[in-house]
Parts: sequence; structure tokens; C-alpha cells
Amino acid sequence: MFRLLAGTVDPFQDGDELTGPPRTVGAYLRRELHPFRWVVAASLTLAAIAAGLEVWLIWYAGRLVDILGAATPSTFWAAHRWELLGAAALVLIARPVAHLLREALDDLALRPNSLTMATWRAHRHVSRQPVGWFRRELTGRVATWVREGGSAATNCLYNTVHALAFIVAYVLGSAWLMAATDPRLLLPLGVWLACYAGLMWYVIPRYRTASAAQQEAGSDLTGLLVDAYANVDTLALLADRAGETSTARRVFAAARDAHLRVQRLEVTMNAAMMALSGVLLAGLVGFGIVLWQSGAAPLGLVAAALALSFRVTSLAEWLMDAVSALFGAVGTLRRSLSTIAEPLTVADRPGAPDLTVTGGAITFTEVSHHYGGAAGGLDRLTLRIAAGERVGIVGRSGAGKSTLVNLLLRGYDPEDGTIEIDGQDITAVTQESLHRRIAMVTQEATLLHRSVRENIGPGNVEPAARAAAADGFIAGLRDADGRTGYEARVGERGVRLSGGQRQRIALARALHRDAPILILDEATSALDSEVEAVIQESLDRVMVGRTVLAIAHRLATIARMDRIVVLDQGRVVAEGTHQELLNQQGLYATLWAHQSGGFLGA
Repeated sequence: MFRLLAGTVDPFQDGDELTGPPRTVGAYLRRELHPFRWVVAASLTLAAIAAGLEVWLIWYAGRLVDILGAATPSTFWAAHRWELLGAAALVLIARPVAHLLREALDDLALRPNSLTMATWRAHRHVSRQPVGWFRRELTGRVATWVREGGSAATNCLYNTVHALAFIVAYVLGSAWLMAATDPRLLLPLGVWLACYAGLMWYVIPRYRTASAAQQEAGSDLTGLLVDAYANVDTLALLADRAGETSTARRVFAAARDAHLRVQRLEVTMNAAMMALSGVLLAGLVGFGIVLWQSGAAPLGLVAAALALSFRVTSLAEWLMDAVSALFGAVGTLRRSLSTIAEPLTVADRPGAPDLTVTGGAITFTEVSHHYGGAAGGLDRLTLRIAAGERVGIVGRSGAGKSTLVNLLLRGYDPEDGTIEIDGQDITAVTQESLHRRIAMVTQEATLLHRSVRENIGPGNVEPAARAAAADGFIAGLRDADGRTGYEARVGERGVRLSGGQRQRIALARALHRDAPILILDEATSALDSEVEAVIQESLDRVMVGRTVLAIAHRLATIARMDRIVVLDQGRVVAEGTHQELLNQQGLYATLWAHQSGGFLGA
């Protein structure tokens, strides 16, 4: 049964990852609730049945007191055995079965699946955001909101179905029970409900605000921890432990203060609930005693009122916690949706075809991109790269080299102009097909915390590793769990490897991709001269028949390119072969002169 219930809803069913989740809480919850509508309907029905059984049990306890008071031991069983057996069956069979089914539905069919579905859909959407989107967000914060958003959505559903439905049904059943005995018994319950509603009116909005602030502070704390642990080497080089401690203490203190605000409200709620429980207990039991003394109610009513007051009070505390959690989850979800529900900043057009590369010609036409500002990036750049041509891109820092590559990979869409590959506008084809046809090796070779094999790619990766002169050190790798060679894990961001080793694996990945377009961003910068010479020979072979863009700060590494393009302030200011550019005595010659002392012999 458990396996059947757990498989009621497939949490990995296709969603709307491209359009993204709705940005309002109500619309988002309606979307998340829809696949679980039958589970919710069944759970609500069982909640009403379970609450009815609980109310009946208290009513029958009062009736049993009256029966015992009126019967004699010799006649009790004979007169009431079938009633008692029926009550025992309800208590021993019906009540546990209803509870089991309700718990199973809520905790097996609803809660794990809704949490997985909400988190999975958010992850699928966020992971489709381009690189440029992540550069303006802290990855720790994004990860926090993806998880917290899914958890908050699940808590909203769970608290509504599991707690609120049961409590509301129980209170309504209790009111009906008292009204059926004597409508005047509704008076103390009504007073209590009014006081309870006033408490909730005071506490819940404040709790919602405090909870949202706590989540925000917690997100900042997570971002700080992820940033500190991921960049521990940089922090060590800064050698400013006092400053780092001061910054961390400020973030920790803010998280503590936010937590204290929530806890102060928790203390207020709990103390007020204790006082209200006294009001309900005194009101119901006292009024029941008055009715009994006047002969208007049996003694069992007093016993039932006593049990009912304790039960309603405990449920009211549960309701307060559930409502507080619900509003807290709504606040968390609202904050989470502001991040995870952002529309894709770079999205595929509906029905976009895959990119078809016949030669690999690249054309930039009047392309401008200033990252939303007035300067920087590219400014009306026009550049045509023939199929199979090897082009070096040089320029001062900030000239637009990285922007050119980012736009070609659709990390951003250009603010103006077009970029085409073999005559196809790259904004009109799928991003996945674009990325499959471009291999790139960057100066900062960052790897995934996975095996060497997974970092290179699917299939037989060993020829690519040999071509990148990486097979030698890979054979000697061994991770903390005993995995060796190509199965060894490289650590977060490849931290268990040296810079040169990481770059050789990145080169192997590019070689294994066998893409028609190759981008090299200072691809051999982390290698020693001997290994660089070996890999350069491999690159020379690989570049044949491919379109190559090579960004270089060491100009000697691109001197053999078919053509060198010089950028300055986002525009092409010169182009030609290495010797032609030297003869022009322009910016390239100036840059070469500055570097020639250290790099002429390279």
C-alpha cells in the first residue's frame, strides 16, 4: 500500500520550465496543487471522518459516564453489550484505519512528492537561466531559495490539508455536539473563539513579517558560508582574519536578531494560549456544572465538556502553530518566487529549430551590448569570421573580448545587432544545440565535483585525455573514497587537482566534444612550458577544419593565427596577420612591444 500511495503522482512529470512558475503565491500554489487534487480531496474527506470520530469519542465518554451511573454491575453488560462492542470496533478498528489512511496520504502521497515536484520544477527553470543571470546572483542564495521555495510550497499544502482541515472539522463537530445538548453551551465556546481570533489577528501578520526577515537573514548567512568555503584560498591570501570575522559576525548577528524576533512572537502566542485554555476550561466545565445542578444536563455532559475543553485547547495550539507556519511559508514562498520565478532572461523562441552547422562561419553585425549601462561591452561591432578560419582576439582589459564570447554563447542576448552562424541567427535556434556545436576552454578551468570521466564527457574519453596530455596524471588519481583513475572524483570546482591538471581535463573535454567551433580563452595559461608545447601540437591538429576564436593576453600564443582582430572600446580597430599588424605600428604593435621582452621566445 505504501508503495502504491508513494507512486500516486509522478513528481518528475513535465512542467512549464521554459515559461517558469507563476510569480504570485496564489497562482503558484494552484499550479502545484493541481496534480494532487485527488489526493487532497481524499485527505480532506478522511480529515472530516477522523474529526467526526474524535468528537464522537468525547460524546460517548460522557454517555458512558451516564450509563455507568444509572446501571448496576449485574445488568450493565447484558443491557449494553452490543453498544459497547460497536464502540470498541470504532475505537479499535475504524479510528486507527482512518488515521492510517490519512497519515499515509499526507505523508507518502502528498508531502514527499509535492516537495520533490516543486523543487525539481524550480531547479529545472533556474538551471535554464543563462550564465549572465547567475553572475548577478549569489549561488548560495539561489540554491537556498530553490530549496526553501519547494519546502514552503509543500508546507502550505500540508498545513492546509493535514492540520487546518482536521481542526476546522473538529471545532465544527464540537459546536454541533454542544448545541445539540444545550445551545447555551455555545456561549463559552463563542467567547473563546473571539479571543482566539483576536490573538491570531495580532500575532499572525507580525509573525509573517518576522518569518520573512528570518528567511532573508538565513539566506544571507548561507550565501556568506558558501562564499567563504568556496573561496577559502582567496580569503587566506587576503590575510585579513579580523575583517572577515567582523563581516561574518555582522551576518550571524543579523540572523540571530531575526530569529529572536520570531521566538518572541512564539513566546507571546504560547503564553496567550495557556491563558485562553483556562478561559475555555472554566467556561465549558463551569457552565456544564450549572446546567447539571439545574437538572438541564446529565452528569456525563460535565465529563464531556472537560475532555472537550482539553482537546480543543490542544488543537487550538496546533492550529496557531499551523497558521503561523502557513503564513511563514507564504512569506518564504513570496520571497523565493521573486528569484526562482524570474522569466528566463535568455529564452528559446517557441518551436525554435536546432542549429545546423555546415561550415562554422560566424558573423557579428552592428552588435552592441553594454550590460544595461551606457559604456563597456561592445559598441556597434561588425566582424565576419569565415568557416574554418582561426582568429585571435586581442585588446586591452575591458575592450570587449569576453563580451564577444559571452554573446556568441548566449550568456546574454545583444541589446542591438545580430549574431549568425552559417547564416542562422543564434537567437532563433535552441540554446542546447548552440552549445553542442561550440567547445570552449577557459583560463579558469573549473570542474564539477564528479569523476574525471564525467567531467570530460560521455563515451570513450581516453583518446581525448591522451591528446590533452592528461592520461599520465589521471592514472595516478585516487580520491578519499578509494576511487581511482578516471572514476576518481576531483573535488568541488576541481580543488583536488592543480591548475595545470584542471586545464588539461578542460582541454580533454573540448577535444572530446569534437565541435565545429572552438573557443580558446588563454587555454594554456596554467601549463608549464613543456606540457604547453605538447598540448599546443594537439591544438594545432584539432584546429584544422574548425572555426577557432582564441582570446589571448600572451600575444605570442596567437601569433600563428590566420587573422588577428584588435578590439578597443568595444569596436574593431585593426585586423590582419601578426606581421601586418606589427607593420601598422598601431595598438597591436604597442601591446606586442610591452610583452616582447618576456614572450618573444615563446
